[in-house]
Amino acid sequence: MQLFRFVLAPLVLIGTLAGCAGIGASFEPGNELHVNVPDKPSPGAREEKYPVTVRIAPYTDSRSGIDSRQVGILATRVMGMSGKQIMLDREVAKLVGEIMQKQLGDTGLQVLAPDAKNAQFQLTGSIKTLSVDIRERDYLNIVIESTLTEVASGKVIWSGMVAEKKDRYAGTSGNNKQDVADFLRHGLQVVSAKTGESLLSVLMATRPDLFGLNAAVKPVQGVTIHSTAMPAASLPPATVPAAVAKGTLLLNSIPNRAKAYVDEVYYGLTPLRIDLAPGIYPVRLELEGYQPIAEKVSVRSEDRTELEMKLRK
Repeated sequence: MQLFRFVLAPLVLIGTLAGCAGIGASFEPGNELHVNVPDKPSPGAREEKYPVTVRIAPYTDSRSGIDSRQVGILATRVMGMSGKQIMLDREVAKLVGEIMQKQLGDTGLQVLAPDAKNAQFQLTGSIKTLSVDIRERDYLNIVIESTLTEVASGKVIWSGMVAEKKDRYAGTSGNNKQDVADFLRHGLQVVSAKTGESLLSVLMATRPDLFGLNAAVKPVQGVTIHSTAMPAASLPPATVPAAVAKGTLLLNSIPNRAKAYVDEVYYGLTPLRIDLAPGIYPVRLELEGYQPIAEKVSVRSEDRTELEMKLRK
């Protein structure tokens, strides 16, 4: 009998460890976020490329006293995360460079390798601020400075800074790890889109021969331009534009308490009141036990838009 116990005990221990290993394999611990940068062009991206080549030098991380992969502080519960620091699975500067590269490609520019000798222009940049803090509310704060120069002459074609600040309430059910990654990704996409739109406008106006057109500088909301290759007198007075009045989206669902995503950013549980810049937004609702539902809604400046969506089982 004693011999049976000695044989059985190790077998039970091995079985227990194997079970724990199986549980661990299905759980992703830690606070490392993976922010996905799609390979495919974004909706609305320009299909035909301009005959203009740009190389993107590695962005520099100018944040002081912080790890190169840290993006924020965790001060409340998030499913799939633990501890206090929110980290990326790669350096912040690398992620910013990837998203800038994706956005310039979407605008129609030909993006080459960082060391390409045949590039006509080069984009460099510095990350001044980048944080996504998860507290009683979620706070996003991004400030990125970029400069476009002509490779042959070293002449500055465009230099500017883009800032994006946003906060949201995650809802009573809170965030999960993917929500936080999507919140950060969307903020970086906004910054890179404004950067790309502003520098492309100046590039077209200063070098219309490359584009086969005669274009004027188009002001972009939220971009502070430091310098361009154009004389100051030729820049429009709206280079630093006034803020556009937001509109209000009143979002309801049947039943209530569905998770609401607007432009792929999680805003919380229905019913919701959301202030948004004027535009057309994709809205998606998810609720356990029901089929996801999606619609598009138009938000107008200084106006209220009501949208009620009914989920089906």
